[in-house]
Parts: sequence; C-alpha cells; structure tokens
Amino acid sequence: MKTYTKLSIPKDSAWDGFSLFGMLHWRIRYFLTGVKNIVRWMPTLYHDREWDGNYILKLLQKKIEYQRKYLVDSNRHMEIDRDNRDMTIALNLLERVREEHYRMECMDYWDTEMKISEVPDNPKLKSLDFETIAERFDEYLKLYPSSVRAIIKEHGEIEDKKVLCLRISDYNHRKANALLFRILEERLAYWWD
Repeated sequence: MKTYTKLSIPKDSAWDGFSLFGMLHWRIRYFLTGVKNIVRWMPTLYHDREWDGNYILKLLQKKIEYQRKYLVDSNRHMEIDRDNRDMTIALNLLERVREEHYRMECMDYWDTEMKISEVPDNPKLKSLDFETIAERFDEYLKLYPSSVRAIIKEHGEIEDKKVLCLRISDYNHRKANALLFRILEERLAYWWD
C-alpha cells in the first residue's frame, strides 16, 4: 500500500519565474498541455475498467496527485501548505479505502487453516472449512477503543471477539470513507490556482 507524504513547497513561486513556454501563443500552449495530459493519463486510462467503484477512486486519486503537484510547484497562494496537507490526507485515505485496508487489517490478527472435506450426504461435493489456529483479538481491539465503544453502542455487547473485530474493521472502513468524502466536500473548492 502506498503512503503519501506532503510535498516540499518551493521557496519561490511561479510568479517569480520566467519560462519560454509562457512566451508561446496561447493556442500552442493549449495544444501542448493537452498532449502532455494525454501522455500522462494514458497508463491510468489503459488500466481503467468499469467493474466497480475502485476504478473511480483510482481516477480521483490520480487527479488529486497531479493537481497537488501542480499547485505545490506553482506555489501561488498563501494557503498552499494547508492545501498540500489536505490533499495528502485525501490521497492516503483514498489509498486505504481503495485497498480496503481497514476491512482487511483485522485478518492480520488471527491465523486460520483451510480444510477441504467431503460432504457426507453427497460424495461429489466438497466442503471448505476454516479453523482458527491462533488469534490476537485483544491486541486488535486495543488499537481502536473508540470504535469498540461505537460498535457496542450500536449493536450492544458482543460476546464473540471475532465478530466484534469484523464489525470494527467494517466500521473503520466506513469511517475512513466518510472522512475522505467530508474532506472533499469541505476542501475541494479551495484546491485551485
């Protein structure tokens, strides 16, 4: 899983520099920028599919990556540090939501063994059973005490720790998703040059 860090903000801004690109006629600049966009988006679009929402999030993630780099490199407004921070948080949340990090995290805390056995009633069929060999549910639950409280408040006391861990992992995934779209809702309008 990729982890994003804040980009370093240059000391000068795009207002301070001179570029030959800026001297070109606007139509030529517009055309060259379009060609550059086609080339840099090509790998992302090549791997795009219509199967599920993961691909929508991947496109959004790439767009924020490119926009963050442009805004930080240009450094044209006073709040670029805040925008850099917010976009980095959004990128990390997008990565975790896309990869379902929080949903899968709880599975690192127990080991299972898969057994294939015959079905007694029908010898043509096989049964797939999972047996827990080792578990560290308490260690996982200590990571998210507020999530444990929220799940208990929502569902009541849960005796089976495995079920509690699975519900917490789903709760954390939904919470990350909500935070991501809350950041986009509140901050997206400010991400411009």
